[in-house]
Amino acid sequence: MNHVTYLYRDVTRKTIRGRIFAKLTFTKTEAMKYKILHMKLFLVCFIILTLGTACSKEYESTSNTDNASFSVKIGDSHGAYDAVNVEILRLEANINGNWIEYPVVTPGIYNLLQFANGNTLILLGKTWVASGSMSELRLILGTNNSVVADGITYELQTPSGQTSGYKVKMNPQPLVSGLAYGLVLDFDVSVSVHPTGNGKYMLKPVVRGYLETTIGKISGTISPVNCAYYVMAMNAADTAGTYINQFNGTFLINAVFPGTYNVTFFANNGYSDYIVSNLVVTAGQTCNMGIISFQPGLH
Repeated sequence: MNHVTYLYRDVTRKTIRGRIFAKLTFTKTEAMKYKILHMKLFLVCFIILTLGTACSKEYESTSNTDNASFSVKIGDSHGAYDAVNVEILRLEANINGNWIEYPVVTPGIYNLLQFANGNTLILLGKTWVASGSMSELRLILGTNNSVVADGITYELQTPSGQTSGYKVKMNPQPLVSGLAYGLVLDFDVSVSVHPTGNGKYMLKPVVRGYLETTIGKISGTISPVNCAYYVMAMNAADTAGTYINQFNGTFLINAVFPGTYNVTFFANNGYSDYIVSNLVVTAGQTCNMGIISFQPGLH
């Protein structure tokens, strides 16, 4: 009768390359039964694992349909400084009467002036929360803050921001199950940094929050690229603006409420300010002004 020999781990038998095995001998029939048994065990384990994964995904999907999600980013910061460096730690949201802490994606020190002209900083990725209402949002800062003016770095003092946080100016936001909400924070550096004399500066952040679906954008390109440095959209109810990219002439005002605006371009030396009237901005859309051409002298 033919036999098949198998090696099995056994602490009492001989060693092969440092591992201990024992020899067991089966007939071909016994060996075949043994293989079939192993195949059945493998199939059972595979089915159990598959069902477990499916149940887990089904539970996750079901639980998320009962919740809402939101994300937060900073954009459209602008100010007349070389840099405004702020240490961002976390967000705190009041959801259904309860304060909940949300660490930002990457806590650290950021130059807010980098987040203009369409550049944004993701503070919080898609996060599932209980449906209901977000009544308030706060931005929590650290103490490592500074401002650079005319090439000199100064400390930015923050009286209470690192403890109680800075309230984001926004309307209470309903959170409907199954819907996703994208919040854009407008950190207005121009009114947030205050010189107090003797080379000292105070940071009193003015931060506004907008739903991406409720605001529009204004974009365009000036020609030549160095003819203007700032663009501002204004009407009776709202003002928004941004610095123009001095390398390629492009601009993007990232948070503008729907309405009709007069858009002013503030010119560099050799050119005059230029106004475009009656520009209509629609929620959820970008109004592209195309190429705005300047000629030296008056417009």
